[in-house]
Amino acid sequence: MDWKKPVKFKIGSEDWEMPLNVLVLLGFITLVLLGLGAWMGFSFGSPN
Repeated sequence: MDWKKPVKFKIGSEDWEMPLNVLVLLGFITLVLLGLGAWMGFSFGSPN
Protein backbone atom coordinates (compact mmCIF):
# COMPACT_ATOMS: atom_id res chain seq x y z
CA MET A 1 0.00 0.00 0.00
CA ASP A 2 1.29 3.43 -0.91
CA TRP A 3 1.13 5.49 2.30
CA LYS A 4 2.49 8.60 0.55
CA LYS A 5 -0.36 8.64 -2.00
CA PRO A 6 -2.04 12.05 -1.96
CA VAL A 7 -5.73 12.00 -1.03
CA LYS A 8 -7.85 14.80 -2.44
CA PHE A 9 -11.09 15.94 -0.79
CA LYS A 10 -13.24 19.03 -0.57
CA ILE A 11 -14.39 20.87 2.56
CA GLY A 12 -16.83 23.62 1.68
CA SER A 13 -15.40 25.42 -1.33
CA GLU A 14 -11.75 24.59 -0.54
CA ASP A 15 -9.90 21.72 -2.18
CA TRP A 16 -7.59 19.83 0.20
CA GLU A 17 -4.82 17.35 -0.54
CA MET A 18 -2.72 15.46 2.01
CA PRO A 19 -0.83 12.17 2.15
CA LEU A 20 -2.70 9.06 3.27
CA ASN A 21 -0.44 8.49 6.29
CA VAL A 22 -1.18 12.00 7.65
CA LEU A 23 -4.92 11.46 7.14
CA VAL A 24 -4.80 8.12 9.01
CA LEU A 25 -2.74 9.70 11.82
CA LEU A 26 -5.24 12.55 12.22
CA GLY A 27 -8.11 10.06 12.31
CA PHE A 28 -6.37 7.96 14.97
CA ILE A 29 -5.60 11.00 17.13
CA THR A 30 -9.24 12.13 16.80
CA LEU A 31 -10.57 8.74 17.92
CA VAL A 32 -8.16 8.62 20.90
CA LEU A 33 -9.19 12.10 22.04
CA LEU A 34 -12.89 11.24 21.66
CA GLY A 35 -12.40 8.11 23.74
CA LEU A 36 -10.48 9.95 26.45
CA GLY A 37 -13.12 12.70 26.57
CA ALA A 38 -15.91 10.15 26.93
CA TRP A 39 -14.02 8.31 29.67
CA MET A 40 -13.26 11.53 31.57
CA GLY A 41 -16.86 12.71 31.25
CA PHE A 42 -18.11 9.38 32.57
CA SER A 43 -15.61 9.25 35.45
CA PHE A 44 -16.08 12.85 36.57
CA GLY A 45 -19.85 12.65 36.15
CA SER A 46 -20.27 9.52 38.26
CA PRO A 47 -21.58 10.10 41.82
CA ASN A 48 -18.65 8.34 43.59
